[in-house]
Amino acid sequence: MSSKLYETALGQVAGGLASLYAPTPDKILQLASDLRRIEVNASQNGDARLAEAAKEAEAAARVLPMGADDHVACARALHRVGSILLLQLFEGAAKANVLVEEHWSVDRKILVVDDSRVAAVALSNALVARGFLVRSVATMEEALADMVAFVPTILVSDVHMPNLDVGVLCRTFRELSGSRPIRVVLMSSMTGEELDARLREVKPDAFVSKMSGATIVVERVLEMWDDLNP
Repeated sequence: MSSKLYETALGQVAGGLASLYAPTPDKILQLASDLRRIEVNASQNGDARLAEAAKEAEAAARVLPMGADDHVACARALHRVGSILLLQLFEGAAKANVLVEEHWSVDRKILVVDDSRVAAVALSNALVARGFLVRSVATMEEALADMVAFVPTILVSDVHMPNLDVGVLCRTFRELSGSRPIRVVLMSSMTGEELDARLREVKPDAFVSKMSGATIVVERVLEMWDDLNP
């Protein structure tokens, strides 16, 4: 697939999956149609792996408007399949040079991933006041899409969110960034062994307890920025 096709497919899948948080039959059928087109395009371009993933995701989408007994479980299943498809699209996008050269400079761009609107707005406003360009999203699908569309330099994410795999999120961010200098800051209001295990797995550049408030997060971000721009 060409760079333009990858860009279009990324937007369609990310937007379609995000819309399932407020699903309607029309939204689901539109997503299924988009997935079908991705499958056809991938097949025509010899990408069997992407074509198979798109086919599986389309099949999952087609059953949702048909009155399944457990609609929520079906939607979650589609999210899992769709996330796999998104990752494959990101891999193909990188190979097709979707991330154009001017995006690889160190920009004052921060992506905040937090499903708490109050916390996200407070942090975003504090970062904007420090001269950063900030995008705030509440889902993993939106975050993955913005990694391509927005191209952040610093990722600030809550560790514990529904339908969020922080390990996959951070790994994808690092893989897409290639040699471009980036930093990862993770936040959580929780404590304990589960959190410690996740931090050991992800290895963020900084971790901040959300109980400390936005000010401490901003201080860590500024430290990361100074490290990127000595």
